[in-house]
Amino acid sequence: MNLLRLCEIAESRGCQIEIDYYVPFSAQIGDCYDLVNENIVYWRTGDIESSLIEFGIGSNTGVLKKVTLTAVGNAVLSDVIIKNNKIEDGTSVFDNSIIPQKGIYDYIKDFQVFLGKSTITAIIGKIDECNQIVRLGRMNIGFDYEKYVTHVSINNLTIEEHKDLKESLKL
Repeated sequence: MNLLRLCEIAESRGCQIEIDYYVPFSAQIGDCYDLVNENIVYWRTGDIESSLIEFGIGSNTGVLKKVTLTAVGNAVLSDVIIKNNKIEDGTSVFDNSIIPQKGIYDYIKDFQVFLGKSTITAIIGKIDECNQIVRLGRMNIGFDYEKYVTHVSINNLTIEEHKDLKESLKL
């Protein structure tokens, strides 16, 4: 399995969320000074052409730097109920050993996006196996018992953000 795997949870950093008609959501973690000593490498999933979500992580540290939902091929207007055992605040640190020298790893597997009343959720793994959620501001990232990513959610959408996402996802 080549899903992205959580190694540890670091101290919370700032998380700036942008909701856009063309790029449904983008989350920037930390600030520009965090990028001075390392490059960003990418773990991406989707069919890479019509659906794509990417996680930008530090090449040396594995610390999450950004998450971008670039393209959506499969979206539904519905809330998702996620049952989990534990919610922890912090910044995800990932195992970046699967990412090759070129700096991009593509895990070709489509995902589904759910737009609820106040949340957008991209389901990447088996959502019913979510055991832990790492919360960073408005963003939640879920992990299963083996610490593989299950989903990413952006919470507390404003009315305007919900409207933009609904139009963007053609729902």
